[in-house]
This record gives sequence, C-alpha cells and structure tokens, in this order.
Amino acid sequence: MEESINSIAEFRLIPEYLEKISEEGKVWLARAIVNILIADKHLVAEEKGFFKDAIMMVENDEIRGELIEAIKQHESVELGVLDCDRKYAGHFFFLLGMVIASDGKIMTSEVKMLSSICGKLGFPEETSREVLHWVIEMIKLNNDRKQMTELLGEIKPVFVLK
Repeated sequence: MEESINSIAEFRLIPEYLEKISEEGKVWLARAIVNILIADKHLVAEEKGFFKDAIMMVENDEIRGELIEAIKQHESVELGVLDCDRKYAGHFFFLLGMVIASDGKIMTSEVKMLSSICGKLGFPEETSREVLHWVIEMIKLNNDRKQMTELLGEIKPVFVLK
C-alpha cells in the first residue's frame, strides 16, 4: 500500500496539542511510537510520517539520535512506565493503535509490543485487546472505503439537468 490518501492513518499529531504535553510525556510517546514502528522489523512508507512525528516532538538531540539509531538498527528503545501526563494516556494508546494500522495489516510482533506498552501505561490487559479490535475494524473500514472509491471512480457520470 503506497503512502497516499488511501492510508488508514490520515491524521498526524497536532502541534497545538503537543504543547500541552510535558517534555517527559513527549519523550515517552516518541519512544513508544518507535517501538511500535520497529516491532515488525521494517519501516514502510505509510509509517514514515509517524517516525517524523516522533522525532519532531522531542527537543533533546541525544534522544532524537537514540530514536534514529533504533530505527536503523531495528532495536526497541527502553520504555518505562508513563507516570506523567496521565490524562493523555488513553489518547496515546489509541494513537499507537493507529500507528499499527497505518500499513493496513497487523503483525504478531506489533500485537505483542502493544500489549507490553499497555502494561507500561498501567492499563488492564483487556484494554490492549479492545484497542486491537478497534484497529481491526478501522482497517476493514478503510479497505471498504478504498474499494468503494475505486468503484466510484469507474462510474460514468450521469448528470440530470433540471
């Protein structure tokens, strides 16, 4: 699947909202995004925007270097528990679900990483399953939309003038 309007993850982090998150929260989220991205050991075109978002939100050059190196080496970075910005924890988790969905498929390694991150967020195990269910439904809906837009693009227009 090419990076285009057909991508399931058509949204990016909104800079105005990032201003509300502490630097520690941004670093945690950037590391979590990178861990999800490398869980399946390769970075596809649809995921590159999320990597740029992760790099952009971190102000510390050393941590940026750590994230870049992690992507190059396909090795996860240390991710502690999220003990700051708790009011955004649910938003972070659904964003990570969107990162998984961005390429239109879910790998076992991504499921395991999301489950691990679920624990780092302090959520019960079933939360991970619920978010994965939502991700699966999003992928199905996106595939349906893609099929419909392709079919609609092939219809010869019929204009009714009144």
